[in-house]
Amino acid sequence: MTARNRPSAILIATVLLAGARPADAQTVDPSLRLPPGWNDAFFERLEEGLNPKTVVAVVNFSGGGLLESHLRFSMSDMLVTDLVQAGRFVVVERDRLDAVLQEQELQEGGFIDPSTAVEVGKILGAQLVVHGLVTKAAEQKIDKFAYDLVRVEVGVDIRAVETGTGRVVISQSAEGAAEAKVITTADGTIVSGPADYDPLYLDATVAALDSVSRLVSTAVPLIGFVIAVNGFDIMIDVGEGQGVKAGDTFIVFRKGDELKHPVTGNRIGWQKTVLAAIETVSTEQALATGRVTVVSDAAVQIAPGDLVMLRSLAPSRR
Repeated sequence: MTARNRPSAILIATVLLAGARPADAQTVDPSLRLPPGWNDAFFERLEEGLNPKTVVAVVNFSGGGLLESHLRFSMSDMLVTDLVQAGRFVVVERDRLDAVLQEQELQEGGFIDPSTAVEVGKILGAQLVVHGLVTKAAEQKIDKFAYDLVRVEVGVDIRAVETGTGRVVISQSAEGAAEAKVITTADGTIVSGPADYDPLYLDATVAALDSVSRLVSTAVPLIGFVIAVNGFDIMIDVGEGQGVKAGDTFIVFRKGDELKHPVTGNRIGWQKTVLAAIETVSTEQALATGRVTVVSDAAVQIAPGDLVMLRSLAPSRR
């Protein structure tokens, strides 16, 4: 190769190498924004040295007397267990909640109006107050000739009020069902199947509350932090324990300057700078690694301490 041709060869090699870099798979999108649901109260809790997870208060469900006679635990306690296991919430202790509800003369549980939920939430330091009503707790026996099919159905109406705004963020129904085959002799003696339907009521209740837990999780954004950066691979502090799977996408952003009201001088929030979008490629119990796919600016630099917020689930999970 002559000296005259060498620069062209170097240029071609450089272009080919650049085409193989992960950075070229990225899109620059200056309009990149935070998903709906962000609340600057997250920053306030961090400043006060509090756990940044969303604090949830679960009021006792009303209308569940018949159902709870089949269960060892109340529905509200079962929902609390589900929410704790989700790894995304701090749940108010039952004793503290009962004391406040008693003071507010709401110890019977059930639906409460948004203004009362806001008051209760503020007293407890909760960002979300969840309450529900059992609408169905029924069993049905269906003759299948060779056997009877016993079906138990449990239904609940659920509401959740956002304390900071008074907004009802959930107002939906959820149902669960469980079935079992029962074979009897001509005189009614059970040959196969359950004689006690309590386990069916439990399974149906668990199914209904699983739906409720998913509704609550959807209403509260999943927030985490960038803990390490290695090129275009970003490690974050949320993982399988918070329901994160490979293919989920997060928005990466950074806390900016404090915003104050021009008249009162009161703090009303903080500026936020959206940096990038990442897609998770691997997960662990408390960690996930994502690859940068979109940046708001070609010169963006992500650093440990930046925040991430779940934007969308992997296509297979939608």
